[in-house]
Amino acid sequence: MPRAAVFPADIGKAAMRSSSAGENVCSSRYSSSQIDSAAMANRGMLMDKLRICCLAMGVLLAGQAWADGCHLTSYGTLPVEMVGERATTMVKINGTNTRFILDTGAFFNIMSSANAASLGLKLEPAPFGYRISGVGGTANIQQTHVKEFGILDTTLKNVDFIVGGTDAGDGLLGAMLLDFSDLEIDLAQGKLTLFKTEHCDKASLAYWVKDGNYNVADIEPASSESDRRTFLSVTINGRKVRAVLDSGAAATLLSRDAAERAGINLKAPDIKADIGYGIGGKKLKTWTVNIDSFSVGSETIQHSQMQVLDGRMGDNTDMLLGVDFLLAHRMFIANSKKKAYFTYNGGRVFSLAEAPSGGDQSDAGAASDAHGAAPKTAAEYALRGQAHLSRGEPHAAVADLDEAIRMLPDQSAYYVARATAHAADKRPDAAITDLDKSLSLDPKNVDALLMRAELRLAQKDRTGAASDVAAASALAPSGSTRARSVAALYIQLDQPTAALPMLDDWIRLHNGDAMLGSVLNERCWARGLSNQMLDDALSDCRKAIRRDGENPAYLDSLGLVELRLGHYPESIKAYEQAMAKNPTSAWTRYGLGLAKIRGGQTEAGKADLVAARTLDPQIEARATKYGLNATGP
Repeated sequence: MPRAAVFPADIGKAAMRSSSAGENVCSSRYSSSQIDSAAMANRGMLMDKLRICCLAMGVLLAGQAWADGCHLTSYGTLPVEMVGERATTMVKINGTNTRFILDTGAFFNIMSSANAASLGLKLEPAPFGYRISGVGGTANIQQTHVKEFGILDTTLKNVDFIVGGTDAGDGLLGAMLLDFSDLEIDLAQGKLTLFKTEHCDKASLAYWVKDGNYNVADIEPASSESDRRTFLSVTINGRKVRAVLDSGAAATLLSRDAAERAGINLKAPDIKADIGYGIGGKKLKTWTVNIDSFSVGSETIQHSQMQVLDGRMGDNTDMLLGVDFLLAHRMFIANSKKKAYFTYNGGRVFSLAEAPSGGDQSDAGAASDAHGAAPKTAAEYALRGQAHLSRGEPHAAVADLDEAIRMLPDQSAYYVARATAHAADKRPDAAITDLDKSLSLDPKNVDALLMRAELRLAQKDRTGAASDVAAASALAPSGSTRARSVAALYIQLDQPTAALPMLDDWIRLHNGDAMLGSVLNERCWARGLSNQMLDDALSDCRKAIRRDGENPAYLDSLGLVELRLGHYPESIKAYEQAMAKNPTSAWTRYGLGLAKIRGGQTEAGKADLVAARTLDPQIEARATKYGLNATGP
């Protein structure tokens, strides 16, 4: 049973790797009642500082003074880099450049324990009893204080962060920071701009539209005055649901309750089931469903698809309008007017729609200049190219990244981005060429090393892949998602012993993570392959099964460990349970055959070995490396 890594949307490699069993990361949700009062006071202080600092550099936008006196003043623009399905920006934490995810659906700013450890931040207990909740349940939290937080060319002092929940790879900047003023979200152009608006009560704030072709929706009140998130009323198949605008959600999500109220049959034969997870420690079932109609404000979309989540999203929220929706629109969130103005960019609105040119279109149409002015700099071309890639448009992504590289050919990150686009377009040789160039410019680019290792493995260049993994191992922060990626690659390269310390570190820092069961299983499997610490391996597998249920991969790992321990009846039972759920796994069938032979069922065991070789002619050679054969231990 070869182990494909299970990753929570690893940063920089979304086009190259997907989570096992179709897993998706959902953004975190917070309830204002669950945020400690001291943290809320800090939020107010941070907002005041940002207002003061940004007002000092506010510039009246040319052409944005209307006859009725409406003025827009920019507090500054955050460059937004789409990394896979994540809208990210760079900030400074105590002087260190650090990538954070922009998460308008999160109440507060948050990072994982691994993020805090890699940044050298000291953790402190949160007030007794305080937790965060949302998709996937609740999670215990700690807190940390950042002495100097750099954003929008401004340095803020003593900024608090919540620490806890499922690790998204990078920290999250929530609505308490992003929504303190009015803001324009233009992910397709790689920008998020904060504004001060004055005397605009009667004006449309879709200022980029010249022909009046725009949409508008009322912003619904939050449950608390301190909650700065943007809530909108949405209609699904004629039924109203409450949605939150959520740049941290990789795809738009509808709750099961809301879907059933809208008449969606989750047991219909054309429904596709997957697994998802969010801030909490539990994995949740998801379904991809057909939607007859979707309306928000004056926009209606007919006959599309989106994802339904078997769980709650916090508060009274029914829906997360995710980054897919935001990429398809240019939006001005006028908190000052309680209005959202937006135009449709064209193409697919929801990432799960079958094709960009299908029914997933806005009835309102696209404003002719919805994209605004064409990029002028290499950075602008690169940001737009990554946005194209996130929307499933690799050809357009390559065209923009070609121009970025032509203008500025010595930027390692541009080659990584173009390599990702080439890989998404099934051009692995071109991707490797770009990664070679990227690493010649920046040999310590962990994302480039990991991506090239995977491509080399796919091309059966195990020597080259092993070299890349060894280099990445020395660079990936302990306990990080990248370190976990390294561990998974070590296992694929038949070096499970090298993976174990990295898995140990990840588990130590992620005891409440939704992915803990998957990583416990990875460690159980690695220990079983390397034939060491078998009692601990048995404990890992059993913990994983208790957390996540009888996953066939977990049962297969359990079967291997029981086989190593000489518990042949238990091994046969685990393997048979795994086979019932995944009958095409050659590893499972081969292990079952060995367990039967060693348990005295020789003929039945030999038949299973033959069946395993039919499924995978290389299975015996691979297993023999670990002493797993009919005559081995």
